[in-house]
Amino acid sequence: MRNYWYVAADAAKLTTKPLARQILGEPLVLFRDATGKAAVLADRCPHRNVQLSGGCVVDGKLRCPYHGWEFNGEGACVHIPSLAGSDAIPSNAKAPTYPVVEQDGYVWVWVGEESPGDRQPFKLPHRNEPGWQNARMESVIPNAVDNCIENFIDCPHTGYVHGGLFRTPASHMARTQVRMVADGVVIDIDEENQADSLLAKLLVRKGDRVTHQDRFILPSIVQVAYGFGPDKAITGFQICTPEEEYVTRIYVYLTWKMGWLTGLMKPFMPHVGKVVLDQDMGVLVNQGQMIKRFGANFTSAPADTANLWIQAVRQRAAKGGEPGPEREKQVDFRL
Repeated sequence: MRNYWYVAADAAKLTTKPLARQILGEPLVLFRDATGKAAVLADRCPHRNVQLSGGCVVDGKLRCPYHGWEFNGEGACVHIPSLAGSDAIPSNAKAPTYPVVEQDGYVWVWVGEESPGDRQPFKLPHRNEPGWQNARMESVIPNAVDNCIENFIDCPHTGYVHGGLFRTPASHMARTQVRMVADGVVIDIDEENQADSLLAKLLVRKGDRVTHQDRFILPSIVQVAYGFGPDKAITGFQICTPEEEYVTRIYVYLTWKMGWLTGLMKPFMPHVGKVVLDQDMGVLVNQGQMIKRFGANFTSAPADTANLWIQAVRQRAAKGGEPGPEREKQVDFRL
């Protein structure tokens, strides 16, 4: 699924040093040019193929660590130290470049064969919006991107992997409405006793309703949104970047509006998010190891319907097709 925008880095980490990254097996080097703009080149020098990310940035130019060749943000070699006074820089001394957009605090990169045209990266909501706070985290998981997506949008595992933080093992009924839409899959979850949870007791006024919607957004973004009455909400985005077949870099963006608690939650949200992510990491690392050993021999139950639909959407998109006709299905299971 190359013809999509993927996050390559947290923009705050792109400072005075080159940054090595990989998307769908493509080795990339990120740096800031002389104007401070993010630039992305193939991570190999056209001279002798040494990784440019092992070099340094000098006056906004990326210097190769082997022979000191320097490249600007457009990938053109602008200086070769070994040249004699009248010698010209070879016309093919150029590193391939990739389209890049710096948006919402992330550096998004396009590695597709097609031009992105007017297609833009996914817009993250509530950034710098009054009344809202945000937090971000990052992790690398040794498992395939499909399995990471499934984990982040999957509800039945929460009582077992995250027991003690939220939910308990299969204790009540959940009625879900699964909808296939133009850019992915939407799942609305209605739980019988959600108002009795610890979070609900702390955050919801009597008579208010807890809402829960999960959403998959092409190519590999998961949104988990909770509403606590009419004016309180917590939404998490897991932006999954496939680096290799069994390496996925996860960028987590949390945003919340909780009335007078909004600011007080700022120091704690990254910690809680990291605890949840570390718990998921445990099962995802083990799953990746077992799949590499035995293959992905999966057996599914009705509660897996949403993830089966997501797999179908991704498979069609990987072949260049549309997500498919919009449809929906009600699925009930114990949660």
